[in-house]
Amino acid sequence: MNIFRNKIIAWMTCFFFSSFMIISPAYADEEVATVSEGEPAPFSGTLFNTEAAARLLVNLETNQELCNIECTRKTDEVTATMQLEIDILQASRDALQLRYDETLVIKNSQIDFFERQATKPKIPPEVIFAIGVLSGVALTIGSAYAMGQVAGN
Repeated sequence: MNIFRNKIIAWMTCFFFSSFMIISPAYADEEVATVSEGEPAPFSGTLFNTEAAARLLVNLETNQELCNIECTRKTDEVTATMQLEIDILQASRDALQLRYDETLVIKNSQIDFFERQATKPKIPPEVIFAIGVLSGVALTIGSAYAMGQVAGN
């Protein structure tokens, strides 16, 4: 779309420049006269012949069109620049959101792992039971031996 618009602007500029160059020889016939009150004119001011008035009209229309074209070009340029900045910021925001989401997933998985490690018994209950039974048997044997030594003396 911008390439098409740029071509139109280039063609219009060439057209107006060419028109100006063709019309410019007509400027030699222009006459502008200043009259004062009392001279043969209905009012004081500046009088233009038809060629001068036509040149002023063409210049006014040309300048207005060139101004509109330049304003449109500048507006489109600023719009494109701002859209680029918006797109860059959106991409940056999306990347940061993805990073945040991934970090949150990793953090939650670590929390789950540590909770399982904290609540998981260090020694299985079967081993604790076996140690208790063996300790009781050893204590009983040790007590019996000590009683036998005390009684035998």
